[in-house]
Amino acid sequence: MKFTNQYGAPDVFIRAVEADPYDMGEADFSVTGLLQPPQITRLQKEHADKLTSDIRDEVWKLLGSGVHAVLEDHGDGTTEQRLFSEHEGIKISGAVDLVKNGHVTDYKVTSVYTTTRSLKPDWESQLNLYAWLLGKNGIETKSLKIVAICRDWMKSRAGKNNYPNSPIVSIAVPLWSPERQERFVSQRVRIHTKEATTPCTDEERWMNDAGTKFNRCEGWCSVSEFCPQWRGDSRGNSNKKSDS
Repeated sequence: MKFTNQYGAPDVFIRAVEADPYDMGEADFSVTGLLQPPQITRLQKEHADKLTSDIRDEVWKLLGSGVHAVLEDHGDGTTEQRLFSEHEGIKISGAVDLVKNGHVTDYKVTSVYTTTRSLKPDWESQLNLYAWLLGKNGIETKSLKIVAICRDWMKSRAGKNNYPNSPIVSIAVPLWSPERQERFVSQRVRIHTKEATTPCTDEERWMNDAGTKFNRCEGWCSVSEFCPQWRGDSRGNSNKKSDS
């Protein structure tokens, strides 16, 4: 990934983004990679040397990384533990934010809106994949929890109309049975390793932020310029406009 700075961010932001220490280790997929639409994951690997992102689009990741680093430094338990396991010859890795006596905590920097809605399916799946990894490494999971840090929280709205009383919101996550976890891993591995790339679904192509829906392909996907599905849609839309 190459970074641009079209909007004049101070150099310190460029250095911080470029120094991101993330490394999924010697694995075929990370937990987050398995949860990502397979078409995006495959195109990211195929075009890794051509991908670019502007610093403005990395700021929220930088904020999230900073919060994680501070909390992990002060965690009372095992923090940022990267685990590995294989499924049908595919090596999977994941870094768990905090594990203490079988209780798993994952930190999320997010919006207030997200915490007032139903639990995001991807969050539930992610934490259960961590539980699966822990189990494969001989560690029993007793509970799953997300601690959300709301970046846009306002004290003046606290406690009103379902608004959280604090920017720190704990969210319990259902713990699946080991059998359900195993089935889900099998499903994700199968869809990511198929010879033919599976196109993104309508659900995967739309994002919801603070109650507003956005087309992920249109400005929020790092590989849209290489995506045959999006290029086909774009051509179709252009043709429709020219015919009108």
